Amino acid sequence: MRGAIVDVVQSGGVSMVLFQVLGPLEVRGRDGLACRLGGGKPVAVLAALLVRPNGWVAVDRLIEATWPEQDAPASAEANLKTYLWRLRRLLPRHDDGARIESRPGAYRLRVAPGELDAQCAAEAADAARHALAEGAAATAFELATEALGRWCGRPYEGLGLDLGDAVAKLDDLRRELWACLAEAQLELGRPADAVTTLRSLTSDDPLREDAWARLVRAWHVLGRPAQALAAYHEARRVLAAELGVRPGPELADAFRAMHGGARPAERPPRRELPRDTPLFTGRGRELEILDVACTGNPRVAVVTGPAGAGKTALAVHAAHRLAARFPDGQFSVDLRGAAGSPVPAATVLARLLHSIGIPPALVPADVDERAALWRSELAFRRVLLLFDDVADAAQVEPLLPATGSSAVLITGRTGDLHVDGAVHVRLGPLPPAEAATLFRAVAGERGAGADEPVVAATVRRCHGLPGALREAAAASGTPAVHPLWTIRRREPGKVA
Repeated sequence: MRGAIVDVVQSGGVSMVLFQVLGPLEVRGRDGLACRLGGGKPVAVLAALLVRPNGWVAVDRLIEATWPEQDAPASAEANLKTYLWRLRRLLPRHDDGARIESRPGAYRLRVAPGELDAQCAAEAADAARHALAEGAAATAFELATEALGRWCGRPYEGLGLDLGDAVAKLDDLRRELWACLAEAQLELGRPADAVTTLRSLTSDDPLREDAWARLVRAWHVLGRPAQALAAYHEARRVLAAELGVRPGPELADAFRAMHGGARPAERPPRRELPRDTPLFTGRGRELEILDVACTGNPRVAVVTGPAGAGKTALAVHAAHRLAARFPDGQFSVDLRGAAGSPVPAATVLARLLHSIGIPPALVPADVDERAALWRSELAFRRVLLLFDDVADAAQVEPLLPATGSSAVLITGRTGDLHVDGAVHVRLGPLPPAEAATLFRAVAGERGAGADEPVVAATVRRCHGLPGALREAAAASGTPAVHPLWTIRRREPGKVA
């Protein structure tokens, strides 16, 4: 049995503590001052008291909780008094008296409003249900999201205690919050988010008919009749197999709406591509290759080349040309961090999941689970992904879709960036004519009047690399606005 941590705040004579049971048992204060409880027995006593905050718990029940897998020793009651004495010393006093009180044959732990996370979550669930009834979906969304964020594992995780139905009730509370969140997401025009929430709910509680009905509705709103029908039939199968009943009115209504109801409006998709530039020059053959790769098979293209070859400019320009073919959104992520080190896949996945509307409370902590959720979300979306400055294939592999109609553009400096099944485009210098055209366009009026030998010499000196040509053009006169100059000045080592 693992121990618990008690963080105590005592400021100005006022004691305040927050008991956390929605995960490993902890007691935290505001300033982080911590006091570790010793062995497992005091923690077991504290858990048994927290199951009934402010309620009297019989000594016999405390003994059962403290020795759950063995006969209690003859000294159990005396030992229990010792554990309670230790808890009294470690826990701060209640605002108006003792934290732990006793009477013949029973004890109770006094908990003020806001001190127990489970009580806060229950109050949030009640408030969210009321907000939904009043038509305040945004308020319900905030309440449910905040409450779900309190969970950091299974209630009382790691204690291995017999706490009666306390854990099951908290599991039900979490499901109720999921249901409130899904309903709010549907009301706010976020059906894709609702699908993710309801998948979690129906997986955790497959007999919850209202969740299946909402899932059918969400798929219908997304314009995915096959998935809506599959969800309906799965719900009908589970209800018949486990309960021997037919779908009830709510699920039946969702089925009828799927066949004849109108689709509500959906929120606009995200458009996160960097600004394109009208000064993009050349690379016609490479653009054709990327167009074909992203609209046919394999829908993954990798652009590599030396610094300054224009990898980012090409990928961004290609992405803007392709954007209209990906109506569910376009996303761009720079995979090289501010310090030049690769951005971890877990960080990128969290950002992407947030971008498509996954609430933070539903983003898994494990990177593999995040990747699985990301692939699942992409399966019914048609999005365009741009991953810039990738270090190696291992960094980008968890970010790639497994199925569906999404496409991916990847840039990287190394020629060893081998992504299975991808179309590879290796950039070199621009042809002299295209390089000269780029130089004149970026240099503006002074470039237009420059002598051919001067321009040709500049092209040779820059080795035909677009990044170097842009810098030379900028130095020759007042340049036209170009986003890559901003990047160059902010990140001197990056010109691609």
